[in-house]
Amino acid sequence: MVRRGNRKYHDRVAGRYDQVYDSAYWRFYRDLSWRHLKRFLPAQRPARAADLGCGTGWFGLRLLKTGFDTVFLDPSGKMLDNARDAVEEQGRRGREVDFVQAGMEDMAEIESDSLAFATAQGDPLSFCEDPLKALHELRRILRPEGTTVLSVDSRIGGVRSEMAADQFDAAIELLKTGRTSWRGDRREERFPMKMFDPEELEKLLEKAGFEVLSRIAKTCLVQRKHEEHLEDPKRRRELMDLEESVHAKPHWFGLASHFQVAARRR
Repeated sequence: MVRRGNRKYHDRVAGRYDQVYDSAYWRFYRDLSWRHLKRFLPAQRPARAADLGCGTGWFGLRLLKTGFDTVFLDPSGKMLDNARDAVEEQGRRGREVDFVQAGMEDMAEIESDSLAFATAQGDPLSFCEDPLKALHELRRILRPEGTTVLSVDSRIGGVRSEMAADQFDAAIELLKTGRTSWRGDRREERFPMKMFDPEELEKLLEKAGFEVLSRIAKTCLVQRKHEEHLEDPKRRRELMDLEESVHAKPHWFGLASHFQVAARRR
């Protein structure tokens, strides 16, 4: 079930969402995510893929450009409108495109066993009231041996941030339960959310019928305060190589606020 505050917040910010995340750091972050993700794309085309929690469609547009029939799914109607506009601007490249307004916990409009690949970026799994239910739904819509790449909020990073802000009670609650809240400026747009540690998410994936293939932390070395260094193409390439040299090593995960897991449907 999609929480009302989640939908209200994303409907309100949809018109400026791309501008908010159009910075050197977030471009680096998305490129890093895509470079890991594309290793798990099915080689056989044509095939059908989905961008779950698509927002304005950044990842779905790349799936479309890579040759996939693409489903764009999001609980926010206004986010879907932006994704639809972006598809029309880019062009469909002869591929089938569907837009579905729904959350990950109820994807009934997507047929069972119909997707070769799905990704959920921007952490929509963290916004689910019942993440295990969402993963069962994800398994249902993927075909056997289909792959998925999921990005989630890191409990480690969240606890570290709460402690740094002297929010000790919130840090203790997050440490114990993995639960916190989206702290929107408007009270009606605040909603509970889940932060994961890597082992916890892997156990959920296995319980839902997936085999975990890979995981990375995002980002370990490069942070938002380093944006000026990302403006130089040579330094950016160097930092990307350095990031990729460490981000799969478990002992580096404590430096990141998000992590990404690839898995295959059993």
